[in-house]
Amino acid sequence: MPTFYKILAAAALIPLAGILVLTIAFKIYLPPQKVRQLVVEAAGKQLHREVRLKSVALGPIKGLVLEGLEVSEKPDFKAGTFAAIESFRFRIQWLPILRKKVVIDEISLSGPSVAVTQIKPGVFNFSDLVAASTAPAVSAPRPGAAEPGATFPFELRAGHVSLNKGLISYKDSGAQWRLSDIKAVLTGLSLSQPFGVEAGFKAQQLAPGSLGARAELDGRVDLSGLSNGRIFADIRKLSADVSGLGLSLAGKVQVTPERIDIPELKGRFGDGSLVIKASVLDYSRAPDARLDVELSALDAGQLLAVAAAAGPAAPAQGKSSAKLAAKPAATRPGQSGPPVKTSGKVAIGKMLYRTLRAKDLGLTWDLKGITPDLRGLSGWAKLKAFDGSFEAEEKAAGQSKLVQALLIPLSVLKRLGSLGGVLKILPSFDRIAFSEIVGDYVFERGVMTIRDFHMKSLAANVATGGSIDLPGQKLNLQMTIAVAKIAPIGVDVGGTFEEPKIRPRLTKDMVDPVKKIAEPALDLFKGLFKKK
Repeated sequence: MPTFYKILAAAALIPLAGILVLTIAFKIYLPPQKVRQLVVEAAGKQLHREVRLKSVALGPIKGLVLEGLEVSEKPDFKAGTFAAIESFRFRIQWLPILRKKVVIDEISLSGPSVAVTQIKPGVFNFSDLVAASTAPAVSAPRPGAAEPGATFPFELRAGHVSLNKGLISYKDSGAQWRLSDIKAVLTGLSLSQPFGVEAGFKAQQLAPGSLGARAELDGRVDLSGLSNGRIFADIRKLSADVSGLGLSLAGKVQVTPERIDIPELKGRFGDGSLVIKASVLDYSRAPDARLDVELSALDAGQLLAVAAAAGPAAPAQGKSSAKLAAKPAATRPGQSGPPVKTSGKVAIGKMLYRTLRAKDLGLTWDLKGITPDLRGLSGWAKLKAFDGSFEAEEKAAGQSKLVQALLIPLSVLKRLGSLGGVLKILPSFDRIAFSEIVGDYVFERGVMTIRDFHMKSLAANVATGGSIDLPGQKLNLQMTIAVAKIAPIGVDVGGTFEEPKIRPRLTKDMVDPVKKIAEPALDLFKGLFKKK
């Protein structure tokens, strides 16, 4: 055999000999039973729960393989199983470590499952694990700990990272959810260059409704700026379906320590084309969000179908929401997060909502001081809609409170029109074709002032003004209805959300008929503002 081939053969035997030596060493110093015992003891000590492991294997070629790993509820398996993994495989390349590179051939997780239970508001069956992991360290910070702006002391690469057959169940006193078929594949995972991401899941609401959903993601993620707190994602396709209502988007997202930017996401929502542009400044301290949405068409009935599938809202726990709303935000227990600022615009080319049809809907706003109690809410908002029609409905079941508020002048018209045979001056208002609806609102320290709300139509022109104290839930509204050349009819609305007081302002000849519409109108406002 020529000398060259002898040298080549000898060189090939060196890594094989190294693998053989490592295999023998693993079996001598790290036998499977010993590794299994180490894993169970270390995990149990860290989690303060019982841990079971069916089998373990460790070798230079196969890597680390765990099968049948289970973690109990607190304190042991008599209380149930909190989490489980069918199998876990971790395989690493050894030679690159000498060059300060961590090259992983494979990380695979199969059949992970977690059962989440809310014991009481704010307390879950994993709260003790979170408390332990976030407890402040007694010792000084570790030297070389990663900080924003620091560089990593090694290069991490992974050829294939996968998760499949994932399952998460959730339940509390009023709801049950199940997330199944959770999957994710990372291709060419790296901290220095972009890598591919594919993920998806299915969701099913088991109680109180039967909402079903699925979502899938295909894109690329760039973590090369992670040491400086920067993450970049290129969403090739994000698709979702919630009880038949579809959504698809594609675009780019960038996250930095100061802001989140979405330059443009394009896709479809329902039957309409969708464009979203958004940004959130200072999201970790004082969020300031900007949102611009363009939607060619929206059938709001599909949204109602989703809401119906979700079932009834869970009843409030503890004190009533009205009493909580009366408390200042600074003194209310559980208040979290700073006031939020938001601005933006939403434009919808065509909209269908039950019997409401409209074109060129627009909503713009610039608001600040947004908190749950709305005491500091300030800013403005504007609403517009053109060339539409509205067919009055006898019942408003299923309508959101916001939409009821927007359509309340039309509802009042229907009730007035039903007395047309008595008054002889009012049309029936069964069908209203309008040319314009415009709303202009100003907010100052929780008080909403309606600078202008009017509707123009052939049947009647309607104008509404006044103010609403949102934290105090006090009403001070005035409505004027003008029909042809007849003197305008006025209606004053006072009182509170719970007990509105309605007083028509009509001529003396109209006093008696008005008595017949006062009670139905009062019921209308009670239904609109009564809290559930």
